[in-house]
Amino acid sequence: MRRKDREVTSLDTVREILDGAKVMHLGMTEGGAPYVLPLNYGYELKDGALRFFFHSAGEGRKVRILEENPAVFAEVDCELGLKGEGDDACVYGYYFASVMGPGKTRLLTDETEKMDALRALMRQQTGRDGFTFRPETVARVKVYEVKLDSFTAKMNPKPGHGGQ
Repeated sequence: MRRKDREVTSLDTVREILDGAKVMHLGMTEGGAPYVLPLNYGYELKDGALRFFFHSAGEGRKVRILEENPAVFAEVDCELGLKGEGDDACVYGYYFASVMGPGKTRLLTDETEKMDALRALMRQQTGRDGFTFRPETVARVKVYEVKLDSFTAKMNPKPGHGGQ
């Protein structure tokens, strides 16, 4: 990482970044060309390992790409905002916090794994627990895990927000 002053090494801060966002950008490769999708996600950060979860319809471009090539790149960002003021363009910058890394997707087929992943997704999106799922819906939906091989986190926080 070039800007070591912006590197986030605290897992607690990584959690804060992940908790503050709702959308993961998932980069895939189709026939040598990049394809990036914004997706709602859930996550698990345990023992330094990061896993994202997302759901999908049973078919489509994303499903086809992931079946052919499960290698992906995931990115989450938040705390976005313009900083700077005046006519001099060089005084401007942007506040941000991000987590990203390469990994592989895995289609979850076990009903318990799928429901745990869907619960994580709903917790992330709503801030609540206790959701129930209809068995026929769980059987029909595709649920994926993205296990990152490694990840980095970086931030340029607004004054009074976040930490390293």
